[in-house]
Amino acid sequence: LPYWRGELYLETHRGTYTTQAAAKRSNRKNELLLREAEIAGVLAAYAGTEVHFEPLGEAWRKLLLLQFHDILPGSSIGEVYEDAARDYGSIERAAASVRDAALEGLERKVPDADLLIFNSLSWERNDVTSAAVSRPSGPVELVDSEGGAVPVQVVGEDENEAVLVFAPPAVPPMGYTTLKLRPAEKEAVTSLKITTERIENRFFVIELDDCGEIARLFDKRHEREVIPSGQKANQLQLFQDGPEMEAAWNVHATFEKRRYDFEGSSLVEVTENGPVRGALRLVKNHRKSRIQQDIVLYDTVPRIDFITRVDWRERQVMLKAAFPVEVMADRATFEIQFGAAERATHRNTSWEQEQFEVPAQRWADLSEAGYGVSLLNDCKYGYDVKGNVLRLTLLRGTEWPDPNADMGHHEFTYSLLPHAGDWREGETVRHSLELNSPMTCIRSNHGDGALPASRGFFHIDGPAIVETIKPAEDGNGIIIRMYEPYGGRGKVTVTGPGDFAKVRQCNHVEEAEGPVPFEGSRFSFDIRPFQVRTFKLEMR
Repeated sequence: LPYWRGELYLETHRGTYTTQAAAKRSNRKNELLLREAEIAGVLAAYAGTEVHFEPLGEAWRKLLLLQFHDILPGSSIGEVYEDAARDYGSIERAAASVRDAALEGLERKVPDADLLIFNSLSWERNDVTSAAVSRPSGPVELVDSEGGAVPVQVVGEDENEAVLVFAPPAVPPMGYTTLKLRPAEKEAVTSLKITTERIENRFFVIELDDCGEIARLFDKRHEREVIPSGQKANQLQLFQDGPEMEAAWNVHATFEKRRYDFEGSSLVEVTENGPVRGALRLVKNHRKSRIQQDIVLYDTVPRIDFITRVDWRERQVMLKAAFPVEVMADRATFEIQFGAAERATHRNTSWEQEQFEVPAQRWADLSEAGYGVSLLNDCKYGYDVKGNVLRLTLLRGTEWPDPNADMGHHEFTYSLLPHAGDWREGETVRHSLELNSPMTCIRSNHGDGALPASRGFFHIDGPAIVETIKPAEDGNGIIIRMYEPYGGRGKVTVTGPGDFAKVRQCNHVEEAEGPVPFEGSRFSFDIRPFQVRTFKLEMR
């Protein structure tokens, strides 16, 4: 058989990365919610809570059906997406019910606390999260189990409830921590400074023009200008997108020659200015469409979020977000399933000229020796990179086979991550997973104290990320699936929540392939570049 190394790029159907954005968002969110429900359920079951996993099987079957051609590509008729929306809703409800029941089971076993924060990722986190609590009577703060104060920012409240934003310290991997609420003892110290022209924290200085585009981005940690002089970043760009045969499937190669200016008004205002995060709101209008975007900086997280809500009414129009960066590189890197692929940033050959729109999962990166910039997303799949410009395709407005495709309300977030080194050193994979898998917070009451105030159930040492922890399909044991995300190799050690009775290597359909040596609650294995490894664990 012939052997081919590298990407087999299909030189057509590029529009399927973006068309029917609501379905693509529901697919991403439900994949991650089902993953979180499985992990929370396994951990709660190990801790002694009865967990009913049965709803997850039917939810997975529905989600996999919705990934069928032409549903997920966005190239079905409109009635399909009406049905799909109902199915996505039922999947979300089923997964959330299992996850929430599992977390409530954990909550009943922890010591007295006000909040339980759950981390489904396989490393310790101190990312920003939020929780709804009973409306406090005055300024408050959170306290961890060691007595350390956690600053709190109130971002919304009514007569009965308030939403708190905070950055809990050191939430254990694949586990939880608990926090207590108390009156604030002193005003929180923050690095955030927000005006309509300038945003600053301990990591960045951002200067904006009158339209809300980024005229300057300075990386304070590395003393680096991120945006080339005279250029603007976070440009929201409109392009003519058709008429086109098979409109839902295709993007025409000449779209860049037909760019529109925004025809309506723009507004920039400060909406949040607290100790945890600051937000500047940009509102842009174009004909009957409205884009509302919050540019968010955090006191402790080196990521710039663009939280976006759109009422989209355009036909045959494409919306992109563009970021020219002060980086020179012949190749850019894009996340694919369980790995990454490189593509040219130039258009020298006929093959490269055809890659004017390319697919990716949660991130794309442009790096030179010593420095780079990643563009992350929480539900988008279409990118292009040319020269030093990273672009993410946000929305389309196709008219065939669904004349109303993408009309209406959309929500999505994309993020800019300047970093030292390349995407590996900059931990782009981890940051993209943190954006896509925010920590879950539930209110806590008076647990029985059978569990500690903070606990991680699985710990991973070495070059691997846990993708899955789930009950085995045969009903005996736990499946753990990991992959190597960096294109390297090494030894990985897994430490479980208790002693193992058996550890077996499996293939991806959970067929055993042989025993794995272990000692107590630990086992080790070697992993190769981008390799996926699956193991079946039985606990004592």
